Amino acid sequence: MLDIDKEMMDYFRELSPRERKLRFEAIVDDGAVDDEMREFCELLYNERYRDPKKPDKTVDKWLFKMVYLPGLFRKRRFFRSGLKREKGVTLSELHLDNPAELSEMESTVLYYEYRNTAKRYLSTCGSADYGNSFFGLKKAEPEDKKLRACEDVWMASRGFAIATDEAVRLELWCRALYDELMQYDSSLKRAYEEMEEKI
Repeated sequence: MLDIDKEMMDYFRELSPRERKLRFEAIVDDGAVDDEMREFCELLYNERYRDPKKPDKTVDKWLFKMVYLPGLFRKRRFFRSGLKREKGVTLSELHLDNPAELSEMESTVLYYEYRNTAKRYLSTCGSADYGNSFFGLKKAEPEDKKLRACEDVWMASRGFAIATDEAVRLELWCRALYDELMQYDSSLKRAYEEMEEKI
């Protein structure tokens, strides 16, 4: 992994797509990033946040993964074809078709971009509706929300990797999401490990 300076780290920690764009433009204007990293960051930004059908609208395709993959994992025994199809799509979208061929710069940028995705997802997990059950009638306690967030992160990463037999190619994705979860709440380490024991 490459060392990342403060300006780039601030870019990777920023959650707002608009603010990220402005931060990165300032970094480029200051000449604080080389052309190779600039081009790769711009590529990932455009792939993640732009919808070709609605170019004026900001989306977050990777954040959608954090919502979609846990649901797919829960239904994996009934939707095997969907799981297989999603495996190919996810590996391609995350640039992990051939992770061994990634440069050190590309691996580093992807790692922090994955962490940004997890951070953005985890920032929503304290909302009033997150983790509620019985059509929202039973409100989740703060600790329940954290455990649900841990479960979702595990299913979107390790769970998906195990279910698709792609632990090797998805290692960077899994590591990044785990590291971000530990920064969110390190007390969830045991709960995360127990998820794998239950599969």
